[in-house]
Amino acid sequence: MKGHCLSRRRAGLWKALTAVLCVVFLMLAFAGCSDDGESSSGGQGKIDGLGEKTTGTWVVEMYVCGTDLESENGAASDDLAELTKKKPPEGVTFVIQTGGAKKWQNKDVKRKEIDRFVYDKDGLRKVEHKKDADMAATDTFADFLHYANDNYAADHRILIVWDHGGGTVFGACYDERTGNMMKLNQMQDALASTYDKNTEKPPFDIVGFDCCLMATYGVANTFEGYGRYLVASQELEPGNGWYYTGIVNGFNKGVGSDPLVLAKVICNAYMEGCEDAGTEDQATLSVTDLSKLPQLRAAYEKMGDEALKVAQADPKKFFSRYGRQAKKSENFGGNTRDTGFTNMIDLGDFAQRTEKLLPKTSKDVLSALDAAVVYRVSGDLKKDSHGLSCYYPYQVEQQEYFEDVRAASDSYKRLYRYLATGKAPRGAKKSVMFDVSSMEDLKLDADSEGTVFCKLTEQQMENLATIRCNLIWYDAEQDVLVMLGNDANVDMDWDSGMCKDNFDGTWVMLDKHPVYIDVTDETEGRITYAIPIKLNGKQMNLFVSYDKNANAYKILGARAGLNEKGAADRNLVKLKSGDKITTQFYGASINGSGDDVALVDNETFTIGDNPKVSDEPLEDGTYGYVFDFITPTGDYSMSDLATYELKNGNITTTVYE
Repeated sequence: MKGHCLSRRRAGLWKALTAVLCVVFLMLAFAGCSDDGESSSGGQGKIDGLGEKTTGTWVVEMYVCGTDLESENGAASDDLAELTKKKPPEGVTFVIQTGGAKKWQNKDVKRKEIDRFVYDKDGLRKVEHKKDADMAATDTFADFLHYANDNYAADHRILIVWDHGGGTVFGACYDERTGNMMKLNQMQDALASTYDKNTEKPPFDIVGFDCCLMATYGVANTFEGYGRYLVASQELEPGNGWYYTGIVNGFNKGVGSDPLVLAKVICNAYMEGCEDAGTEDQATLSVTDLSKLPQLRAAYEKMGDEALKVAQADPKKFFSRYGRQAKKSENFGGNTRDTGFTNMIDLGDFAQRTEKLLPKTSKDVLSALDAAVVYRVSGDLKKDSHGLSCYYPYQVEQQEYFEDVRAASDSYKRLYRYLATGKAPRGAKKSVMFDVSSMEDLKLDADSEGTVFCKLTEQQMENLATIRCNLIWYDAEQDVLVMLGNDANVDMDWDSGMCKDNFDGTWVMLDKHPVYIDVTDETEGRITYAIPIKLNGKQMNLFVSYDKNANAYKILGARAGLNEKGAADRNLVKLKSGDKITTQFYGASINGSGDDVALVDNETFTIGDNPKVSDEPLEDGTYGYVFDFITPTGDYSMSDLATYELKNGNITTTVYE
């Protein structure tokens, strides 16, 4: 028996949810009957060269696909208003194309046409309107590139793509009218139709993405020879996006003739805007020198080759350990069922963590990456980011899309094909198939203190990338169970195989209302959770960071998950007094087949001025606890169930023979 001091809270909390679940299961039953670079981590750094009068002619080409960011929140209109608060100096011209939204929230942009604007020292003016077109189409993008190149000569040319982003696999520019998103191959084709690829003197000084998740190895490779510097974010961008007033101010202060100075201005202005909006915690923006890509590409391809060679010798052992390091690395965008899978992790963090597995090449990758990423800014929760992300196949079903990306690493295509298919590459003898079926209902034990544990064999651990725990509330009489979430609060010793629970009778709660949690990112010092909720009636994920050292939570904000095309939601919504929150849980029938699992609404309540997430005592009742054993390919099995009986501040632990 555990003797924790718990206080009884809100008797009957789960009874209301039981009634809801019974209705849901009844509906489901009837439905089933039918047919070394400079770094400014954590803030803004001093920029050498800023203040030297801007010289030469600069053309900034902005491809603004408004999408639902504009139609629902007016985000593109806000950025255009930001841009036009200050006039740029002589010689600086912004050429802007708008489209891709069902509705525009300003009087200048029309929704059923492609509009083109110029903004310079003389102000903003519309210069052309064209027949409506899909902003995610190769031809539409290419036509804009042709237009700007043919009509606006420049000593320095900047390209900015504004919209949703989805990383290496999904690309950017989601047109909400057509439902299409522009892939990296399409962007490269559009550029090739306008410019000759030239690594010595590329047509663009800067290629920038005011989009989520686009600071990736694949994106950098795509624009090599077309841009000198890539400016993009590894993480999801908040709705405020880039700070265009700050960029114009940079031109006015003077960037000389050096585009790197402007690239740094963009980064610092972005962090300034995030700090003003209170969205800086997870913000990232980096500058990659694309002329340094040959060295990075050579090192990265060699690391992929080394990984494939080591994997062939003992694939299960390698991929299980490799997957654990991916989980521990900085992850971007979520990578869970509710948030969607971006499959993007930090390249530098991953290389550092796999040094023991890949001792011949990991240091060379870190060195080349440090040389390529010449400037970066990040919030406090993304200090381990190095400026470029790489692909890791959490969702192996996306492997075919990864292989279609021309700019993706060839060696990693081979490595992840091996992981996804299980088939040994040509010349290799060993196939790989992870199987945790034998761990289904794995028996658990408890020590004299009531701590639940199991001891895994070496063979069992070689099938696992990670272990999570699930807490379940259930009522046998009502035939209902409620899943409270998937947590990383497991004491796992990968050397001995000992796996223990850390349950203390508390759970994560928002203003003392229990919530469902799912781990999106875990490092040594913190865990980030996604919590499914309805915010004022809209389905969202509330992101919360847990500081392990301070034992404290911080609410980051709410946003929707990836859409069906892989576009990430940029609109990070900060909670405010008066917001209505509906908590949600996954529920099922105890005696069901497993097909009746459903996300159901629980309580709806109004938050006050200072909403708080904290670990709070659970109400008395019976709770189940299982370990989730997860393979490198995302398959999983659950251990047998242990139960905790909470009553009057005591926990009675039961394990079953």
